[in-house]
Amino acid sequence: MAKLLIAELSVVPIGTSGTGLSDYISKAVQAVKDAGVKYQLHSMGTIFEVSDIEKAFKIAKAAHEAVIKAGAKRVLTTLRIDERLDQPRSMDERVQRVASKVK
Repeated sequence: MAKLLIAELSVVPIGTSGTGLSDYISKAVQAVKDAGVKYQLHSMGTIFEVSDIEKAFKIAKAAHEAVIKAGAKRVLTTLRIDERLDQPRSMDERVQRVASKVK
């Protein structure tokens, strides 16, 4: 059985001028995209699928560093990992299972 981890990543630049963060956040999302994994951007973060925890850490580090490289002087990065061991379920499958039960 193939292993599948789902990670949720939030990278927030702190102390930037203004309230718009899309210039910074887009750099973090580009790092996730460049990793070649399946990902979904949502309004408060990004989720992605990987086969092992080391890859999740590597992607989180790349996203964190991309925001620093974009000029942020302080960055708050949060990584949550959901590793289901009994059977692999993709991001899409998990959403579909819940959506099918909403009336």
